[in-house]
This record gives sequence, C-alpha cells and structure tokens, in this order.
Amino acid sequence: MTSTADLRSCGRATDMVATAALAAPRLSRIGTWFGSPAAQPQRDDADARRRVDRLLYAVIGDFLDTHRLAPSPLHFEVAHAYLTGEVPPIAEGIAAMIASGDGLTSAGIAALIARVRPEAAVPQVLATLADQLQTRLAECLEAADRSHSSASRYGDALDIAQDELATDPSGTIGRIAGLTRDVVETTRRVQTELDHTRRETEKLRGDLDRALDAAEHDHLTGLPNRRGVERKLAEWRDRDATDTPRPRAVALCDIDDFKRVNDVHGHAAGDRVLKFVGTFLADTLGTAACVGRHGGEEFIVLIDGHDVAAARMLLDDARARLAARSLVNQDTGIAIGHISFSAGITAFDDSLAPALEAADAALYRAKRSGKNRVETAASAA
Repeated sequence: MTSTADLRSCGRATDMVATAALAAPRLSRIGTWFGSPAAQPQRDDADARRRVDRLLYAVIGDFLDTHRLAPSPLHFEVAHAYLTGEVPPIAEGIAAMIASGDGLTSAGIAALIARVRPEAAVPQVLATLADQLQTRLAECLEAADRSHSSASRYGDALDIAQDELATDPSGTIGRIAGLTRDVVETTRRVQTELDHTRRETEKLRGDLDRALDAAEHDHLTGLPNRRGVERKLAEWRDRDATDTPRPRAVALCDIDDFKRVNDVHGHAAGDRVLKFVGTFLADTLGTAACVGRHGGEEFIVLIDGHDVAAARMLLDDARARLAARSLVNQDTGIAIGHISFSAGITAFDDSLAPALEAADAALYRAKRSGKNRVETAASAA
C-alpha cells in the first residue's frame, strides 16, 4: 500500500497528466517524421492517465485507511479534494483538522462540507451529523448510568461496612477509605467524560443547526430555497391548527431582461442584482411574506393573512418601488439602470404545487403583456 508520506504525490501525478496532454500533439507530429503511427502518443498518453488514476485511487485508499474513514462517496470526495488541492477550502480544512491532533471523523468532515459548501448540505451530510449527535447523547447517558451504578455500589458497601464496624473497626475503616477513593476516582473520570461529551455535543448541535439552515437557504442570496419556503408554510399551517385559518397567496416573480445585465455588466454584477432584488422584496413586503429564491432570476413569494386581491396590491406596490430605483455597477461605476420584475399571483389553500402552476401561467401572461406588471391567475381573479 502506498506510504502516507507520499500522499501529496497525487498533485505531482496530476501535473504529469497535464504535461502529457500538452505534449501529445507535439509527440504525434514528431512520430510522423519517423514514419510511426500518430496514434502511438495518444495510447501513451492514455496509459499515463490510467497509471495516474491508479496511483490516485491507491493513495486515496491509503488515506482513508490511515484515518480510519469508511470508503463512502463523501469521504472519497474530501480525500480527493485534499490530496489534489483542487478545492482549497476543503484541503485547508482537512489539513487543519489533521494538524489539530483530534484526527478526522465523519462528523468533522460533514461539518466542514456544510461550512465550505452550504449548497452541498445534502441528506448524507445531515444524516452523518445527526447520527454523531445521537451517539454523543448516548455516551452521556452511558456515563451517567455508570456514575449512578458506582454510587449505588458504594452505598451498598457502606451498609455492609456498618455491620462489620463493631467486629473489625480498623479493617472496616481501611475498606471504607479504599471504596471512597474508588468512587471519587470513578466520579472524576465520569465527569471528565461528560465534560468532553458535552463540548462535542454542543459543537455537533451547532454544526447540525448550521447544516440544516444551509440546506434550506440559497447560498447566493441568503433567502430560503424551495425547501425553506415549504418549511415556513408548514409553520403557518401548524399555527392554523390552533388558530383561525388565514387566507394566503403565492406569487412567482421574474426579473425582466436579466440576461442583459449579465451580458453587459458581467455575472458578478448579475449576482449582486439578484441579491438586491431578493432583499428588496423581503424588506418591502415585511413579515407578512416569505420570499425565497425559486431558481435563476425567479423568486417565490408566500403572502400570509391576505386574500389574493390584497396580496396583489402589496406585490404591485413593491414592483413599482423597485422600478423607480436606478442601479449602478459597483465595480465599474456604469449605470445598470432601472430593474423591474413581472409576477403572477394566485390564492391557495392546501397544495402548493397546483398554485405554483397557476402563478407561473399568470407570470407568463405578464411577460407577454409587456413585462413590469403583476397578473392574477385566471382561477383566482
């Protein structure tokens, strides 16, 4: 098995592949001068790639074995990122974990992925963190049980010693002293374990909370994603169970001519426009609304406690306020100009999916009708 001292050789091996790829056309041309088939350098290059792949797989396997990590897709991905250096935040995070002396754990790796790539906080990562948290809680219960058992045995021993005190005072006192030392030592050991487990549990709980939050929010705008929006809707429905049900509306909003912003001012400016519009909608609509990113330049808006007519007025007011703003590219100082959105809105009671279809149809009608407007779905008009 490959030595762990050679782990970083993967980076050099990857460079070998890149060099061979660059040299292949030159080798092919030289080969033709001597009458050799042009395909030979290509075969050599393919062989080199296979050798490098085999080396990389071997070193990754050695890395996982050295750190006692199960050969899961997540661990393989992280090992590859660390050994090749292709994802610097992950490589730096793994290096820091190794240097700390605490070693690599599945929970630590899952937490790192959740921090470095929030959008990758997939069920596998969340499940790993949840399992580790459950393990730590079980350790707490086990330690508490050991402490209780030790105290119980100490109490039983004292009862026996009390009966023996009259017949063997000196020996009994010595046995009591020994028992006391044992129970004190056990208590200290259990307390140390509990303190360590408590710290680990708090860290895991924090990592899990951050991972759950990341899984429900769009990493660019910070707004809820579809999962986060549905979570908010579930909270509103739970409230309805103990209160009078409230009317609701859902809207889909799409930034008008957003491609022009990217084409003229670049994607960095486009990203800032997305964040600005999302934040503007959330701030303008207030606590009655949940604004989330639906994908691309589209936002989903849930409006609580308003029928569709009142919700449309709120959204149309936000549209007019945004359209009155004039934006400037912060990087260049060049005016981006006015930004507007089109929207389709409808009422909904239970299922969100059909309501979104109706809102999407109304949004399409708003685009065809000249943009920068809010249209109500036909079924809700």
